[in-house]
Amino acid sequence: MATVELGEVTIAYDVMGEGDPLVLVAGCGAPAGAWHIGLAPKLVAAGYQVITFDNRGVALSSSPPAPYSIDQMAGDTVSLLDHLGFDEPVRMAGHSMGGWITETLMAEHPDRIRAAALMGCANKPTAWEKAITTVERDLSRDYPDLPSLFYATETLRYLPNHELQDDDVVDAWLSLIAELEPWPNPGRLGQYEACLAWSTDPTRTAVWPTLRVPCLIVAFEHDVDSPPAGAREAARIIPGARYVEVPGASHIGIFTHIDSVADALIDFFAATA
Repeated sequence: MATVELGEVTIAYDVMGEGDPLVLVAGCGAPAGAWHIGLAPKLVAAGYQVITFDNRGVALSSSPPAPYSIDQMAGDTVSLLDHLGFDEPVRMAGHSMGGWITETLMAEHPDRIRAAALMGCANKPTAWEKAITTVERDLSRDYPDLPSLFYATETLRYLPNHELQDDDVVDAWLSLIAELEPWPNPGRLGQYEACLAWSTDPTRTAVWPTLRVPCLIVAFEHDVDSPPAGAREAARIIPGARYVEVPGASHIGIFTHIDSVADALIDFFAATA
């Protein structure tokens, strides 16, 4: 892992493999190392140079004072591309909040992106999304030291409903997540503020008809954060967008259904060679 100072923030990043660059942009609170569980190695094996990095607010990158914004984190991404010397457009795949960062770059810096995949993120604001993100923001601001088990329990929404009815699955998930260190402020507050501003902005989807970067939208069958119906609507509106839905997966399908997601990305990016 290397680091680079980009103005007020230090960004930690990793570069793996050789070939055309493919940048993976992590979601809210997600460390770049999570890509290494399976998706990044599969993309390296497919012949790509894979770049991962921690967004501001998540270690090993720094956490400047809140608030943050999606535009700000998109700017961090462009600065990292500049640091790495990527003058030509790169392929990019973002998950959840990382997809919002990618979508922002598609709109504001289309010359920097050769093709983009938006995973678990392409939807108009939903009542659930706005409510849960408001709660997360408020808890981060007013109650910074809640028990680790609370945060682990809160992530159960990332499991399909039928798995929530399986005690063994829930116990295994909680034992895994509850062992992680709580995500500290100011990074937690900063990222949730950025997500809330995005989630409650009804005008942000107005750019969809203007996007010209080749785009793949990956949805997950049981995703409550970004419902497939909303993703299908986005694919109809974004010119030329391709749509893939991963059956049996929830919001974290990029980790639980690695082969299906990798195949979708590899097929799509091969078509943009």
